[in-house]
Amino acid sequence: MVPLKRSAALLLLWLAFASNVHAQAWVNDLLVHRMPSYTEGGEEDCLVCHSGANMRAMSENVHGNSEVAGTPASKQGCESCHGPGSIHVSRAHGGKGYPPLTVFGYGPASAPRDEQVGLCLDCHGVGGEAASAVEWDGVLHDKWIVNCSTCHQSHAQADPVLNRRQQAEICFSCHMKQKEGHRKVGKKVPDFSRMGCAGCHRVHRAPKPEKSGG
Repeated sequence: MVPLKRSAALLLLWLAFASNVHAQAWVNDLLVHRMPSYTEGGEEDCLVCHSGANMRAMSENVHGNSEVAGTPASKQGCESCHGPGSIHVSRAHGGKGYPPLTVFGYGPASAPRDEQVGLCLDCHGVGGEAASAVEWDGVLHDKWIVNCSTCHQSHAQADPVLNRRQQAEICFSCHMKQKEGHRKVGKKVPDFSRMGCAGCHRVHRAPKPEKSGG
């Protein structure tokens, strides 16, 4: 009987301790340092739960081509971008492992903007593994409200923003005034369905340095 009372007392003491904000932070910090590893099954472990059409579409684009050096498929699959998922996929944690996986996009569940951009630039930035590097630091779209997934879709058979016929509609989601009010070039408004926006604008080009006076 005594051990039972002692256990109850310890439980109450623990609950009081855990309710403290500082104590909760300590518990969270302890959990965060349980570092996960890559899953044994790789992509197939992820597709057990994340099996929608958008997830499987990845296999149809270059990110899912294991024969292209430097692609996610040639390394750790989904975990190349989203991080090691051994704790995430475990039954005990039900997708709530620590540290959290990297979620791209916006909203409370998404990773910090700089974390998202940094992961893309690991491959697509200057010195990365992608076939062609892109400028990002300091370009016009390098703003806190914009990340790579604002314009690009990696979970698609083909990224719409790279298709000239689809490109303008993606740009218009932010640049709404330009859809009806784009200034004329010469005597007419550009044919967006043929040229897209990249026919004239180079969003991944760093601005030219200002000329010094004198």
